[in-house]
Formats: sequence, structure tokens, C-alpha cells
Amino acid sequence: MVIDGHVHVKGGDVFRRELDPDRTLARMDEAGVDRSCVFSVCLPSYDSNELTRRAVAGRDRLIPYAHVVPEEGLIAQRELERAVEQHGFRGLKLHAGELRGEASLALFRPVLEQCADYRLPVLFDCVNRPDLAEDCVTAVPGASFVMAHLGSSHDQFMVDRFIEMALRHDNVWLDTSYSNCPWKIGDALRSLGPNKLIFGSDGGGDYYPPMIELAKVKAYVRESPALDRVLGGNLSELLDTVRPR
Repeated sequence: MVIDGHVHVKGGDVFRRELDPDRTLARMDEAGVDRSCVFSVCLPSYDSNELTRRAVAGRDRLIPYAHVVPEEGLIAQRELERAVEQHGFRGLKLHAGELRGEASLALFRPVLEQCADYRLPVLFDCVNRPDLAEDCVTAVPGASFVMAHLGSSHDQFMVDRFIEMALRHDNVWLDTSYSNCPWKIGDALRSLGPNKLIFGSDGGGDYYPPMIELAKVKAYVRESPALDRVLGGNLSELLDTVRPR
């Protein structure tokens, strides 16, 4: 099974697009993607999750991930609880670039501890902040962190810092989405093996078809057992641990 671990219902691009979930499904079919983990960003916590909830309704191939704004404090924590316990969301997308203030462990820790309790995978875009990622990974070892864009979508030297982080921490995986230095997929595979990489596109709707990032993965992960792990096996195992089910 091929699972795209990084798909937008509402995008994080400069135009903050809302992306048609039916076109997402059509693009998945073109690329041979079976299921996609979807979320909304750039909105308050409740609004993000309601947009995602409507998008996945009647579309069983779309796996809902929650999104919260940690600066909302207890509001964000209760919204994550609602998304998981009432609506069956299966992961959390955190984006350090959406904050009005400075991202910090103190800000993120309460929702990360919730994710550890629920065993939700955390898709974390820490916007080229390996120091922030290291703080979070170390402080909440019970949480499973999937670092978006191999840690950095464009800085190959920054990617090396995240590869090294994944080597040191059992609770860190790297997602392959939207990489402008795709050769680092090969470097990550060589350093980490296939069990620490998770396919993602950063797509949604017609905005960014998954076949683009899928081709990058297949260019560097050539053997079937390893490719199966990267394209779905690793993420499937993380999703299978989520509670409540």
C-alpha cells in the first residue's frame, strides 16, 4: 500500500489555497497512491480541523490529521482532544512558521505530550530549526516525530543535521515531501536505512500532484523491500499504534 503522509486540504503556500479533496483523490489515482494523510493549516485550531473533517467525510482513502496552534494554549489542547476522541483524527501537523511569536519547547510541549498519550504521529515542520526539533524530541521521547521535508526543503547541509538526529533518536523519522535537493533522499537512505523514511508529497488538489515527489523517491529507493517500507510500511505501523482507535 502506498500512503502519502503529507497532503493539504488548506495549503501553507503564500496564497493559502483551499484544495479540492476530490481532485486530491483523482491525483492519487494517477500516481498510484492508495491513501493520503490530510490536514489544514493557516487557520485557528478549530477551523483547521473542521475544514479537514468536512474534506474527509465520505472519502475513506483520506486519513485526517489534526492541526493546532499551540499559542492558543488550553484551547488548542482541548481541540486536539476533540479531533481525536470525537472525530477519529490519526495524527497531528505542527508548523513552527505559523506562530505570531517565537517557537519554543515550552509552547509545544503540552500538545506533544498529548500526542505521546494518544500515540499520534507528529508531522513537524520546524522551519530549519534543528535546535527546536532536538529540544522537542528529547523532552517528549514518547512522541513519534516525522520531520517534514527531510528537515529542510532546500538546504542540503541542514538536511544532514536532521539525518544525524534521526540516527540518534528512535522516535524520529524523515518525510520526503517537497525536496529541492532530492539527492538527500539517497543520502538519508544510505545513512538511516529504509525504516526511517516516510513518503510525502506536500500536495493536495491539483496544486502539487504526488507523482512529482513519488518519482524522486523511486529514483533513489530502487529495491522493492526498501521501497515498500518508505512508501507506506513505516507510516502504516505508526498509524496502527494510535489510540483511541
